[in-house]
Amino acid sequence: MTRLPVLALAAGLTLAATGAFAQKSARDIPVETFFKRAEYTQMSLSPGGGRLAALAPLAGRNNLVVIDVATRARNIITSFEEFDVVGFFWVNDDRLCLRVADGQEVTGRFRYRGFYCIDHDGKDIRDFNRMNGKIVFIDPVYLPEDNSVEFIASINLRTRYSEDLYRFNSITGRTTHLTFDSPGEVGRWVLDRKQVPRLAVTSPQFDRRSDPDSFQKNVVWYRETAAAPWEKLWEYESLSGQPMGEMTTPIAFDYDNRTLYVASNRGGRDKMALFKYDTKTREFGELVFGHKMIDVRGGLIFSAAEKKLLGVSYNAEMPSTYWFDPAMDKLQRQIDATFPKTVNAIGIPRNGGKSALVYTYSDRDPGMYHLMDRAKPSIEPIAKTREWLDPSLMAERRFITYKARDGLEIPAWLTIPAGSSGRNLPLIVNVHGGPQSRGYSGVSWGRWPEAQFFASRGYAVLEPEPRHSTGFGAKHFRSGLRKWGQSMQDDINDGALHLVKEGIVDRSRMCIHGGSYGGYASAMGAVRDPDLWRCASPFVAVTDLILLLTAAESDLPAEYLRTDARKMIGDPDKDRAMLEKNSPARDVSKVKAPILLAMGSDDRRVPIVHGNRFNDALVAAGKKVEYVVYPGEGHGFNKDANVIDFYTRLEKFFAENLK
Repeated sequence: MTRLPVLALAAGLTLAATGAFAQKSARDIPVETFFKRAEYTQMSLSPGGGRLAALAPLAGRNNLVVIDVATRARNIITSFEEFDVVGFFWVNDDRLCLRVADGQEVTGRFRYRGFYCIDHDGKDIRDFNRMNGKIVFIDPVYLPEDNSVEFIASINLRTRYSEDLYRFNSITGRTTHLTFDSPGEVGRWVLDRKQVPRLAVTSPQFDRRSDPDSFQKNVVWYRETAAAPWEKLWEYESLSGQPMGEMTTPIAFDYDNRTLYVASNRGGRDKMALFKYDTKTREFGELVFGHKMIDVRGGLIFSAAEKKLLGVSYNAEMPSTYWFDPAMDKLQRQIDATFPKTVNAIGIPRNGGKSALVYTYSDRDPGMYHLMDRAKPSIEPIAKTREWLDPSLMAERRFITYKARDGLEIPAWLTIPAGSSGRNLPLIVNVHGGPQSRGYSGVSWGRWPEAQFFASRGYAVLEPEPRHSTGFGAKHFRSGLRKWGQSMQDDINDGALHLVKEGIVDRSRMCIHGGSYGGYASAMGAVRDPDLWRCASPFVAVTDLILLLTAAESDLPAEYLRTDARKMIGDPDKDRAMLEKNSPARDVSKVKAPILLAMGSDDRRVPIVHGNRFNDALVAAGKKVEYVVYPGEGHGFNKDANVIDFYTRLEKFFAENLK
C-alpha cells in the first residue's frame, strides 16, 4: 500500500493570541476559564473561498466576525448585546444571513429572536424577523451557485400549519411564492437540482389530527415536473420524528434529477440507513451507507462545482466522514497523517476552488482551524477555539457500552481524570435533557464543557444514552415509552454500578447531575434510590409529571401534551397513579442525599413552579437543599455571570459530598 505524504505545514499567522499555558494541572484551571466562551465557533468559508466567517465573543454575547483570507484582516460585523448570534450562512461571497437567540436551552434548543441579513463588511443589515406583520422562521433549503442575493427558503408565511417555499431576496426581503400547488400541510420539501419542488412530506400538526390517540401519519408526495400532479409514494407513522414501523424519508436528489437519496429502516432494520430510490421505476436501489451503532438520517456532502455526491458525515463513537469520492478520501488520509491525534473535518467552498477549511479537534483538544491550499498542498493554522486550555491537561474520553438489567445495551461516554489511576474514583453521572434526543458524543466541548470541568476536579464522569434517547435505533427509543422513573432510571443506575463492578468507581462516592429531563432523573434518583447517590444536582428540572402534562404556563403546545406526550410519558387520567409515583416533588420522604437545585426565573419549557414545589417539599421534610433561581434565564443558563456562578456552586457542592 502506498504511503500518502504528510502535508507541508506553513508557518501561518494565528488570529488568536498565542501565550504559554499558566496551569500545571487541570485542577488549577479556574471555573471562569473553563466556561469562557470559545474564541471562534462555526467557522466557514465563503462560496468562493475568499473569506471566512465565524462566531466570536463580544460584550458577553456571540457575534459574527468576517476574516479576509488574503490579508487576514478581521472585522466583527455585528454587535448584539441582548442576543447571541447562534447560526449563519453565506448567501454569496459578499452577503450573509444570521439568526439570533436570547439563550440556548440545555437540550440544545435555541430561543430564536430574529433573522437578519448583512454584507460581509457589516453594512446594509436588514431585519427580517417579521414579514406581512407575522413573526416567521426562514429556513434556507437552496443557496445560489452564482453571486445572486436570492436563495430559496421554507417559510410558514401563509399558515402556521404548513411550510411553503419562497425565493427570498436577502436585501429587499421580497419573496416569490414557489409552492401554490401544495399536496397538503407540508412539513418538508425537497428540490431537484434545477430548484423545482419535486418531493413534499405532509405531516399534520398535533391539533389537526383526526385521532389524537394515533401516531402522526406522514405522507411522501412526488411529482415528475413543476406542472405534473402530485402522486403519493408512501406513508409512515412516527412519534416525535421517530419511526413507529417501517419509515422512509426523502433527503436529496442526485444530479441526474431521477435518483433520490432516502433514509430508511426498510427490510426490518433497527437503525436508519441511506438508500437510493429510483423515482422513475419507483424501486429502491442499493444501500449507500449505514452504521451498526447509530441511525444515519442525513449528512450527505455534495459538490455543486463537480455535480456529484462526495461523502457522508456521521457521529458514532467519534464524529467521522466517509468519502465516496477518491480525491476527497485521499485528502482525508493526508490530513489524518498530518494530524494523527485529532478528528479532522474538511470544509470546502460551496462553489469549488482549491482552498479548504480544516477543523482539528478531539476529546482533549478543544480545536483549531486551519486553512489549506489544496493545489500545493500546504496547510496553516488560523485560530484556536480555546487557546487557554492546554490539551495535555485534559481528560481522556472513552466510548463504552454496558448491559441494562433487562439486557438492553446502553451506549455511554466515560471521562477519566487526567493523571489519575483510573481506579476507585468518585463519580458524577451526567444525564442529558430531552429525553428524546441524543446528548453526547466522543467530543464534548460546546457551550458548557461539563465533562472536562468535572474531570479536572478529580471525578470520573459517565454520560449515558438511556433508553428513549434518539439516534440509536428504533428499539432503543421505543423501549423507553412511558418509562420515566422506571427502566429509564434503571439504565442510569446500571451504568454507575457497571463502573463500580469494573473497579473504576467507588460506590460510596457517586452523585447524579443533569438538566431538563436530566434534572428530572437527578431528582428522581435522590427520591427513588436514596442509598445509591451521595448527592444530586438537578437544574431546570421536571419534578412533577402531572404538572408537566397539564401546566398551562408551559410553552409546550396543549395538543402535543394531549397526543405525543401522553404516549411517551403517560396519560394524566389513565396513568395517574404511575405518574404520581414517579414524580419527585410528590414524595421526598426517603431522600437522604443533599440536593443542589437550580432554576431559571423565565423558564417556559419547565416553569419555575417545578423547582418551587420540589424545594418546598424538601424543606418541609427537613431535607438538606440549596435552591438558587437565576433571574432572566430560561431553560438553561447562558449569561456569563450566571454560568460561572452555577459551576462555582457545583464545584463546592461536589467537593463537600464526594470527598
